[in-house]
Amino acid sequence: MGTLVVAFLFVYYIQPYSIESLRWLGIQRESPALRDWNEYILVSSMALLWLPVLTLAFFGKGELSLYGLARGDGKLGALYALLMFLCMLPLVYFVAQRPDFQQYYPLDKRVLTDPMYAVYFQLAYGYYLFCWEFFFRGFLTFGLYRWMGWWGIGLQAGAFALLHYGKPVPEVIGSFFAALVLSWVALRVRSFLPCFWAHWAVHMTLEVLIILRHNAAM
Repeated sequence: MGTLVVAFLFVYYIQPYSIESLRWLGIQRESPALRDWNEYILVSSMALLWLPVLTLAFFGKGELSLYGLARGDGKLGALYALLMFLCMLPLVYFVAQRPDFQQYYPLDKRVLTDPMYAVYFQLAYGYYLFCWEFFFRGFLTFGLYRWMGWWGIGLQAGAFALLHYGKPVPEVIGSFFAALVLSWVALRVRSFLPCFWAHWAVHMTLEVLIILRHNAAM
């Protein structure tokens, strides 16, 4: 199932059209509707979170804790999340100065002019990242590790990098190695939650830095 989810999202992500337009399937329609971020997050959450959860509920043992949806070692997890975030800060500051990142981020340009929408978007995107981390550092990491060991973690990292296609090249390349580190942390603390907190914090920091730079230049 993981392969089908990754394949579907890859095809969906690399094109800009709404899922109901069927343009992403290569079917031509006049004036196909473009997707918005609300649809993007909804479709992603269905594929990354709810489909795996329902699959486990009906066809598995239903123990989500076996796939990292648990508190785990909370204190160690919090420490790892903080350390990962602090280690990423210099890199985040550096890439925030790059034109390719400034062009790509913030993801929704409305946050540049509407502070209330910016808060809403970061909360909504946080939910998306929770689904993202559950799928990659929970469902795939714990499932593949029990089946294939670290070879499975490598496959998970490759799929993670694949779904970064279209983002700035340094982020695509770095996502593979980040996935390996995040998976190690998830397995170490028996929870993907520290990975989610670190990922969300890094994303928000990058967007805030680019927004501040944009406003300072105006």
